[in-house]
Amino acid sequence: MHKKFDHKTIEKKWQKRWRDEKVYEVANDHKGKKKRYILTEYPYPSGNLHIGHWYAFAVPDILVRAKRMQGEHVMYPVGFDSFGLPAENAAIKNKLDPKKWTYENIDRMTAQLESMGNSYDWSRAVRTSDPDYYRWTQWLFLQLFKNNLAYRGTSMVNWCPLCKTVLANEQVVGGKCERCGSEVEHREMPQWLLRITDYADRLIDDLDALNWPEPIKESQRNWIGRSEGINIDYTIVGSDEVLTCFTTTPVNFGASFIVIAPEHPLTAKLTTKENEETAKTYTEASAKKNEMERTGQKEKTGVFTGSYAINHVTGEHMPIWIADFVLKDVGTGAVQGCPGHDKRDFQFAKKYGISIRRVVVGPDNDTSDIVSEDQVVEKGTQGRMINSGFLDGVDFADAMEKTKDYFESKGWGKRVVRYKLRDWSVGRQRYWGCPIPIVYDPEGLPHAVPDEHLPWLLPEDVDFTPTGEPPLAKSEALKKRTVEIFGEGWTPEVETLDTFVDSSWYFLRYTDPKNTEVFATTEAQGAWMPIDAYFGGAEHTTMHLLYARFVQKVLCDMGLATVPEPFTVRVNRGLVLGPDGNKMSKSKGNVIDPDEQVSRLGADTVKIYLAFMGPYGEVTNYPWDMGGIAGTRRFLERVHGLGAHVHENEPRDVTSLLHRTVDKVTRDIEHFKFNTAISAMMIFINAAEKDGLSEESYKTFLKLLAPFAPHLAEELWETAGESFSIHQATWPLADKSLLTEETATIAVQINGKARGTIEVSADTEEESAMDIAKAHKHIAGYLDGKTITRVVYVPGKILNIIVR
Repeated sequence: MHKKFDHKTIEKKWQKRWRDEKVYEVANDHKGKKKRYILTEYPYPSGNLHIGHWYAFAVPDILVRAKRMQGEHVMYPVGFDSFGLPAENAAIKNKLDPKKWTYENIDRMTAQLESMGNSYDWSRAVRTSDPDYYRWTQWLFLQLFKNNLAYRGTSMVNWCPLCKTVLANEQVVGGKCERCGSEVEHREMPQWLLRITDYADRLIDDLDALNWPEPIKESQRNWIGRSEGINIDYTIVGSDEVLTCFTTTPVNFGASFIVIAPEHPLTAKLTTKENEETAKTYTEASAKKNEMERTGQKEKTGVFTGSYAINHVTGEHMPIWIADFVLKDVGTGAVQGCPGHDKRDFQFAKKYGISIRRVVVGPDNDTSDIVSEDQVVEKGTQGRMINSGFLDGVDFADAMEKTKDYFESKGWGKRVVRYKLRDWSVGRQRYWGCPIPIVYDPEGLPHAVPDEHLPWLLPEDVDFTPTGEPPLAKSEALKKRTVEIFGEGWTPEVETLDTFVDSSWYFLRYTDPKNTEVFATTEAQGAWMPIDAYFGGAEHTTMHLLYARFVQKVLCDMGLATVPEPFTVRVNRGLVLGPDGNKMSKSKGNVIDPDEQVSRLGADTVKIYLAFMGPYGEVTNYPWDMGGIAGTRRFLERVHGLGAHVHENEPRDVTSLLHRTVDKVTRDIEHFKFNTAISAMMIFINAAEKDGLSEESYKTFLKLLAPFAPHLAEELWETAGESFSIHQATWPLADKSLLTEETATIAVQINGKARGTIEVSADTEEESAMDIAKAHKHIAGYLDGKTITRVVYVPGKILNIIVR
């Protein structure tokens, strides 16, 4: 029976009571309970929650509430990643103070987050722009500095000309700044770096033990890019110079040319007089390209230096070329070209008329000259060597190891391990960030700001309009402070830290947020770490997650953290798309305002709808469906009217179905399959409305519903005569003797074409099956605006809906 309810009154009532009674605050003392630390990535205070925020924060709350009812001691904290470029850019655009803009947004978003009804422990909230937070960001940076893990260096960087700051490689997307979309330039600049490369092996090897989806782990492995190969030293014809090339596949009998990066230190020396002008023009053009443009361009370009290297095993003179697809900081900045066995090398050789020699026969046994790209036999392909002297007939992979052995024995090369990963650039030439706590003596040497002067406060007398000069360099207050403390001739560091430094440890501060003596005691960390489930966006796989793992390992090595890995389970989520199936955008007019949906249908409705869209742990994008959310509201109205079906004599079938529902909902929550858990509750509602249920079963069902619809469940629980919060009730256990009949997964067809599946009990009637199908987000999309002319339903088998 549908029974309308006033969601606004109910939500306001229970949110106030939860807040007043501090229902969700937890102490570090578990009192014998199993601990559970669940976390979602904290938001940036952009000023307004969009539907993606709701999907990020409201759905994991289901797991939090269920685990708390299952007797676990659960911490679910929240905070704000409140430093960063967006605040500064908005302040510049609107002529506002970035601090005022940020903190007003935090107040607005806090109210929005509270409107979700999530079971956050707000007493542990952090804001990274608070001095009592960034004091510890600075302190942690200085521990790295004192241990030679933070240093001032010079290297090629990504420079955003609009934001006027350095970007990490991970912040460059498609050759553009991920923040503003400007084309990124490649510059050599002094910068602050963290030695993440010192931890490269551990960052790869320790992935094996993590309970993370394999795609996430593989992305990190690829980003770190560990390669085991050999450095080969080449003699230059007519020169005393030695050119070293790194390769993982020394197919040297087939090597016919060498390519060096435009910035290679030998570029000028190897370029002959007649080639100087061409090389200079090419090198200058390359300098204007960013790394993504250079490595991503389809057509490879280059210029000949005029010099040659001697191939050790063939004695041939190999031309040395300059090409910008080779990067100075990757490997040795020089590679050997084996065009018969590398497609990129083949394209280059074909374009510039360089010889192409076959030295490997692949599975097709083709021994002819290689004239087309499909004949190229690359590394990883089964094959055997030919035209390779002592290696003839040897398996391709084995021959590469024998070549390394041979070159090492001859003194021509040395086995090495190389990485694509580079040290983490953390200095930013912007204002709204954590000041780097470094000062320089009159000789220009860097020194740590002593602990008693932390936090090293962000000055406020700053014109933060981007000019290319760091805004802090314009602060007279910062200069005066430095001189007063350290003396004449001392100067302050004027860069701020990348916000990924702020977020590399925030989860530790949640364990001990009010401590003024340390960032978090090992006792507090020991009570909660590691995080049992960490929910976030797939875009952070090679940025935040990698940086946080690195910092955690450093702190653990220093005895400042209790575990070497911070996140036991990682769950990436997909996106909520607009109703048109496209990414939400104001320009497309397809943005869904969650505040409007909550006002119209209620927070519980929005939460259940988002959870019902599909399995949460899969990186799948789901379009918003207005019909689907209306169906979710109808489901909750049926729950609201379920009390009218309570009577003393409950049919055994209903009892059995309830216990099967308890079992399924419990298991599905554990595996983040919130959508099928909701489907199971819908099935139960159908049976309970038809045949009735006991008061005990009614209350059991409310407990199952509580994590999904916390406000309505709480209201109905109180109406049923209970005096304590349903969220402090004990989670129901299924009677295994009543679990004999399982639900069936049946295919749903629209006009004979499969459009999805639903879960129903074996005896579900057609009307109930149709209700479940209509509430299914994907299937409902095929029914919108259509007239149903016929339904073919075979219980437990198939549901075919004919529409026009």
